[in-house]
Amino acid sequence: MKKIALIPVYNEEGTLLTVLESLAPLVDRILIVDDGSSDNSPALAIEWGRNRACVEVLQLAENRGMSAALREGFLYLAARLKDGELDPDDLLLTLDADGQHDANEISELCEYVEQKGLDVALTNRDFSLYPYYKRLGNRLMTLWGSLWSGFRYSDVESGFRAMRVKILPRLLNYYVGYRYSCAQEIAILTARLGFLVDNKFSIPIHHYRSQTGLRDVVINASLGAWACLRWRLGRKMHVKPARAQPSIREEPF
Repeated sequence: MKKIALIPVYNEEGTLLTVLESLAPLVDRILIVDDGSSDNSPALAIEWGRNRACVEVLQLAENRGMSAALREGFLYLAARLKDGELDPDDLLLTLDADGQHDANEISELCEYVEQKGLDVALTNRDFSLYPYYKRLGNRLMTLWGSLWSGFRYSDVESGFRAMRVKILPRLLNYYVGYRYSCAQEIAILTARLGFLVDNKFSIPIHHYRSQTGLRDVVINASLGAWACLRWRLGRKMHVKPARAQPSIREEPF
């Protein structure tokens, strides 16, 4: 079983290298998707990966949001799965590039997935550093995601997750990926598609950082509901596998 880290990046030159260095000894492959950064992040990623065979950098021509960056990464890895380069049971780990997730949790998270026989493990964050209004907002969004997914989540908005690579082709049939909709979409769709999901693995958050506002909350909630409706329609229409190709420029090493 390979461990693949997928890192969406947007203007994270201050933390990116620290995050990558912490990941390198813990995973077999790192896929960085730069979301049209205007700072030095793309150059840092490319230079860091230049002599590392396990590192690939994909670049979006313009900023499209974290969810779109993840979608490009999913498409790229789904293509590698189809080519036989990846195994269906390989584990894909999504982490943020700002350093809020502790890479040292990866080994224990992967062991947890194996022991439980899971397809998806969404981590459950410690909200000690979060202000009250963010805790309340997360609780409401989690209730919303639980309602539409049919699964009782504890922290639906966490960006640190482990997923079997085999879920990507089916997920991409429905996943839109707009701004920060990824958390709701992935949580709802993976549960509705019948994958074995879990949200009990607790992790610490070492610093609080929020990039979302009220507009994003509305978008996330709307696309979460729309994800469930697309799934319902897809079941009736027997949706065919997605054929979209990544719209990126690739820097292979």
